[in-house]
Amino acid sequence: MIKGVLFDFNGTMFKDSTFNEAAWLAFAEKEAHKKLSREAFDQHVHGKNNRLVLEYLFERPFTKAAALQWGEKKEDIYRDMVRSHPKEAHLTAGLPELLDFLQAEKIPFNIATAAGKGNLDFYFERFDLAKWFAYEQIVYDNGERQSKPAPDYYLAAAAKIQVPASDCLVFEDSLSGIQAAHNAAAAKIFAITTNDNGAQLAALPQVAGVIDDFTDSRIRDVLMARKD
Repeated sequence: MIKGVLFDFNGTMFKDSTFNEAAWLAFAEKEAHKKLSREAFDQHVHGKNNRLVLEYLFERPFTKAAALQWGEKKEDIYRDMVRSHPKEAHLTAGLPELLDFLQAEKIPFNIATAAGKGNLDFYFERFDLAKWFAYEQIVYDNGERQSKPAPDYYLAAAAKIQVPASDCLVFEDSLSGIQAAHNAAAAKIFAITTNDNGAQLAALPQVAGVIDDFTDSRIRDVLMARKD
């Protein structure tokens, strides 16, 4: 029975993979003098926190402070890209309606994101997230938690809404994020597609369903089944 809902943010609530990838590619080439292949991006960047990505790019350890400083260089590039494409800078289709539904049904929900504080501030302002979320409840990359695929983000986000992760429906887009939700023993995981990767996601044994956006009727079916 689903008693709570947990969302990844990047690529899930906001389909920003094009912006995020372009920003990392530009940053990697300028600062680390590396060109990232598709395979390298999926394995070492997608769904990972900035500290892990930086350690991969520069092939050395980063302190928390250094990771935050260098990470913001990449995020400045990313935020400028988002600002310069306002038509693409919107929440995923059907998400506002789903969040309204969760509020009306009194189903607790939260965000577990590898984004840092700078981007979280940006998202709250740009998408008016305060309509649905209390800022202090959000679990983001504060430099203290293990990166996905470790379960830490989802366990912490579930604890914030006082619902065990094992009673939560999780929405994720990245392979590392899906594994993180599975490692947290989430009740169900819906994978959201990026760049026509639906078949790849559907093949994952951890995934209960694959969706393109939040208009998919199966979401409400799963949530309303909690009352049966």
